[in-house]
Amino acid sequence: MTASETSLERWGDALLRHAAAKIPHAISATSLVKERPGFGQTVQPAPGSVLASAASTELDYFFHWLRDSALIIDATRLLIRRGIDADAWARRYHDFVHFSLGLNAIEGRALVAAGGFRERAQADHLKYIRPDDELSAVHGDRVPGDVRFNADGTIDYFDWHRPQNDGPALRALTCLRFTDDGIGSAAADALIRGDLAYTARNAGAPCYDIWEEDWAQHYNTVIAQYAALRHGARWAEARGDAAFAAELGARRDELADLLERYWDESRGLLRSRLPGGENADEKALDFSLILGVVHAGLESGAHSVADPRVRTTFLWQQAMFRDTYAINAGRSSGIMFGRYNGDTYISGGAWYISTFAAAEYHYRLAVAVPTEREEYIAGGDAILSRVREFIPASGDLSEQFDQTTGEPTSAEDLTWSYAGFISAWAAREAALSQAGA
Repeated sequence: MTASETSLERWGDALLRHAAAKIPHAISATSLVKERPGFGQTVQPAPGSVLASAASTELDYFFHWLRDSALIIDATRLLIRRGIDADAWARRYHDFVHFSLGLNAIEGRALVAAGGFRERAQADHLKYIRPDDELSAVHGDRVPGDVRFNADGTIDYFDWHRPQNDGPALRALTCLRFTDDGIGSAAADALIRGDLAYTARNAGAPCYDIWEEDWAQHYNTVIAQYAALRHGARWAEARGDAAFAAELGARRDELADLLERYWDESRGLLRSRLPGGENADEKALDFSLILGVVHAGLESGAHSVADPRVRTTFLWQQAMFRDTYAINAGRSSGIMFGRYNGDTYISGGAWYISTFAAAEYHYRLAVAVPTEREEYIAGGDAILSRVREFIPASGDLSEQFDQTTGEPTSAEDLTWSYAGFISAWAAREAALSQAGA
């Protein structure tokens, strides 16, 4: 092992320990209290809730997003595999399951009937509160698509882009993976079944995207749904529920056909959305597509990391960020990744979750394509070695880092950023383990 490889190992192991120490601050953060004076609202997290960020800053990320929480909890499964505080993480997982089941009992009609929430809000904040008819519709089958919730387990009555259908699929995948690892329960089975049923009902339906901006049929959502239904059909079959397995399988096959429609032969890339809408061309190379491939975790074949179309699309995205971010100027490797060309949110810069996912993509390719293993491990290592330059000595991870200066920006202590690193580092260890086998 070279000196640079040894240095990367030491740094990565240290950041892994730091990430494992930071995430618990966002899970079951019952000692924290969030005041929203403009809405007259006080929120104290319940056990099992997962905050997108526990930091107290101007940006309000003090919510339990289904998407974020599923990916964060899935990363803790990798810590359990590594033997890091396994019992404590397993307990947190079971708390997460029970909290998630509790969310399904949310009743928007009761909130509207009880009233009072508009009266408590300041006049200039009323425009941010959802209409009564929209809130009244949030119950039963509609709850899982409601995107995010207060960390105390109550409905989020703030205006937001809804529905988003990737969260239930990702949560099902996370719980299925825990079950595969021997960490399951009757409660987890109930949550899995409900999320799979929601995913089957809404498979392929247009919704808002992972960035909560555009309405379309998004590749990221569809591949998450496909992976959940594929895994879920096997799970149902193993439990003797042939009818449910057949239902999930039928919807899975429909999504397999839909996924093929994202390939744009004329441009030689997988498009991030269908039919596209007004931002179709400028967001065709949205990095959410690669995030979707990584999160879905398909072992091989179409829409896995080894799919030549995914590999070609990744190269297009790599070139885009190389040419548009000053921090990438003149580089042929170690590229930092963001969301899409022309992004203006906060700094519009690179995102840690995107950059870590790009590294993870390389490590997974190293496992999927053994003949090119060393090349892909080196590619992942180049990304992590470079992003190291844009991470504070403390190891604290924000949401973004500026595309020109590399300074951390946007939400502080983004829990998903820590989870993204844990997932990438685990993929690296898997690739190295196979290389040494």
